[in-house]
Amino acid sequence: MGMPRDIMASHRLAMRQRVGVSADFQTAVCPVCDARLMFVRHPDADIDACGFESYRFECSECHTALAGIIDPADDALLISQVAA
Repeated sequence: MGMPRDIMASHRLAMRQRVGVSADFQTAVCPVCDARLMFVRHPDADIDACGFESYRFECSECHTALAGIIDPADDALLISQVAA
């Protein structure tokens, strides 16, 4: 049967707060297969001297290795395929 929705939502929020993950999700698109991906910024992201956050992840559909950066000027997520 599972948990009621309001309990599940509060549980997910508590889990995010416990691990320090923002409740703000962004939708990203895989540049290879156009799959819609859910992206969550992580508090321990690599940040370079210019303030760009960098991430590495894999498309859940086509399993392509991806790299993403977040521009500190506008918080836009830019994704590209990682060369093999």
